[in-house]
Amino acid sequence: MSDSLSPQMSPSVAGSFSEPDSSIGISQPDIRSSFLGNFGTLQTFSSGYVRYLPLASQWGSVTGSAVHDVDADIPEEGDDLQIPFARNNISREELLAVLPPGRYCDALKDVYFRVFSPVGPALSHSPPSELISEYQRFCHDPSSVSTAWIALLFIILGIAVTALDDDDPLLSDLGREKTVSRNIKVLSTRYRSAALRCLAADGVFSRHSINSLQCLVLVNYARIHRGLPTWTLLGFTHHVAISMGCHVDPERFGLGPIEREERRRAWTGLMILYINQNNTFGGPDQRIHSQDVKFPLEINDVDLLTGGTSEPAMQPTQTTYLLLEYQLSKISSMICETLFTFAPRFSISQIETEILAIHETCDKRYQLDASGETLPSHHLANLNTLYGHLHQLFLLSLRPNLCRYLQGEVTPETCSARAKCAASAKATLAIYQSLHDLPQYSTYKWYNSGLGSFHAFHAVVVLCAILMHPDSQFEFTETHDLLWRSLDAFAALSNRSNFCSKAVPDRSNGTDGTSSRRSSASASQDWDKLAAGAALSVLDLMAYYKAMLFPAKREQSPALVVEYPPFDLESTPSSL
Repeated sequence: MSDSLSPQMSPSVAGSFSEPDSSIGISQPDIRSSFLGNFGTLQTFSSGYVRYLPLASQWGSVTGSAVHDVDADIPEEGDDLQIPFARNNISREELLAVLPPGRYCDALKDVYFRVFSPVGPALSHSPPSELISEYQRFCHDPSSVSTAWIALLFIILGIAVTALDDDDPLLSDLGREKTVSRNIKVLSTRYRSAALRCLAADGVFSRHSINSLQCLVLVNYARIHRGLPTWTLLGFTHHVAISMGCHVDPERFGLGPIEREERRRAWTGLMILYINQNNTFGGPDQRIHSQDVKFPLEINDVDLLTGGTSEPAMQPTQTTYLLLEYQLSKISSMICETLFTFAPRFSISQIETEILAIHETCDKRYQLDASGETLPSHHLANLNTLYGHLHQLFLLSLRPNLCRYLQGEVTPETCSARAKCAASAKATLAIYQSLHDLPQYSTYKWYNSGLGSFHAFHAVVVLCAILMHPDSQFEFTETHDLLWRSLDAFAALSNRSNFCSKAVPDRSNGTDGTSSRRSSASASQDWDKLAAGAALSVLDLMAYYKAMLFPAKREQSPALVVEYPPFDLESTPSSL
């Protein structure tokens, strides 16, 4: 074995299972695996590759079972296990040639760290200052970094491209397509593919490093936001993380603070993606396959690098969003289980309580500082996306009661659900409009073009259903105008989002918002086109749409006190 592959063994620390760190009240992940899996060693090579050896593997050496020789982990050229990351004869120089010129790399790198680094699963990488230092070293000497690190650079560039403005000269300089959407698609695909080729050249099927895992998490993240198939690659990424021992808390291996946080961030980011995709595919297994992994610390990277304060931060940190997004993904699993299983463990009221608790935490963590100055734009953008996700979860959890109301079952419970859904849907569209209109969020078109538009479309469908039987002329006029403005935002983003282009119906024969009032039936026909034009196969949206098309005849709503909607649109900060 060469020196570069000489292993060092880092034992797992046996002892009591400590509680996960959290300064914002986040609970511990489900622990359902055998305690046996908590014991093992990390096999670390000087080249940066890491292998987790559980106790079961070591016990096999005692019972006479053969322990796999790490020499066999160096794949041969004809190793068919490399499919689909097929090893080929591509050289490091050929991979580097795919990179854009240095000044473009610099610009895209800056965009990534300004826009994406503070966001959710993208935080699975090392502290930005560490990556920037490595990037500077790479610019000076490309041979000084590993192939897996080059893969990480490629996916960073591929993600950054999606945040460029429509008229950014980078798009026209790097791309040759006729439209903005095509340029973004071609460039992001080019750099994602290059990242995977780098991982193939690095032998990712059998040799793993923290950089290769970080790259895989970000590739999945990028593909999900582009609406691309991800489930298979995500499963592979999950098993790479397990093979590195990331499902075991790194404190058991005696690692340093930065390496511990790298592993926790990568695992948490991966779990967010995994849970959400599992929900999308209706996966029956809702378990988190981890042992005792603590959450990442809620601190800024400067404190991590300097061993700084353990005092609770007064403002949101660089990991606050990641931690809250994880909690929202867990609530989405609760909703899926409750709505689509015969014997759910949770009630709608329990889910509502969980959502409100996270909403309260968001309010506290993203409050204004003592000087009264607003938070940096990236924190405000993150708060927008968190609120949008909260409202989405509220709409999903209340779907059954809203459908019961639309089918004619008028009770205090269903009327309350209608009021809450209307408030959350309106708040969703207000957030969507703010992210679209305000200059400080101009670099977040990537979000509004994808997940933000999906949430907004869901809100539109809910309001369309509610408009079939408005409570008053004022409600009809207010909601109609709000829906019409949302179409303008869809239209403005249609040049870079296939989803938005499908969501915009033909308005050539319609009337604008300044025309005389039309009847409820006429207005609903326009919005029928909107829902039909999206051609989505999402069960929740179709349930709303079906209820909108075939509402049961209802009696007049009884006079009753409707519970005040938990998400008050008027209380939403104006900056959002």
